Amino acid sequence: MSIPDGLRCPKCGSMDIAEIVYGPVEMTPELMQRVQLRRVQVRNELKPDNPPEYYCNYCRYEWRE
Repeated sequence: MSIPDGLRCPKCGSMDIAEIVYGPVEMTPELMQRVQLRRVQVRNELKPDNPPEYYCNYCRYEWRE
């Protein structure tokens, strides 16, 4: 799990981006820290077809690369 360097929101240009992880997932200390830092969003649902991979913490836009 990682966000590519220099990734920007295609809608607003913000670099405040979170990776979207579909679960259920084991909430390890590392994952919990990344959630608290708003670098990861955990979605406890089945992964849909062509799901968004990234979430903009600024404008709430979701997209996939």
